[in-house]
Amino acid sequence: MIVDRPGSHFVFVVPAAHVHERYNYINHNGQPLTNRQYLDCWGKWLVFGQREELDLLAAQLDPHVEARRVPAAKLDRKRIDEFGLDRCVMCIYCHVEEREAVWEILAGLGVRDKAWMFERETMEKWLPGGVNLEKWIAGQKLDAKKAEDLRTAAATRFKQWFFDEDAIFTGIEQ
Repeated sequence: MIVDRPGSHFVFVVPAAHVHERYNYINHNGQPLTNRQYLDCWGKWLVFGQREELDLLAAQLDPHVEARRVPAAKLDRKRIDEFGLDRCVMCIYCHVEEREAVWEILAGLGVRDKAWMFERETMEKWLPGGVNLEKWIAGQKLDAKKAEDLRTAAATRFKQWFFDEDAIFTGIEQ
């Protein structure tokens, strides 16, 4: 199911059961992941392209997501100028043990370039001093006080989300 909420930066491809039946696609072999497992084992293939190309890929991925061969995907609604990319990004999510099977699906749909990233790496990029957060701050031209407040808020959110490593990961609002 393609979920396109105009207020979100992202367009999501998730199983309809995730939207209508509270199915948690962040799992491995049907078992939900703990916070630790999410950070250590959950990741994504990154695909770069123009929005129109990624919309087409999203439509092609949708049946694979509904069949649960691919857990989920999301794509940028528009480029993030602060990162200096001339393209949008699509993230195709899965457990590390499923990544080669998911890659085979992507390759079958014509994706050629491979780039894998674990969620822990993504989170670290959004923590104080992380490349994504610092580029965002610079791109927003925040003054020193607002920049520091944003860094503090980022660190606080991360601690709130992952303070109990053994708790079931419940997702991050985007």
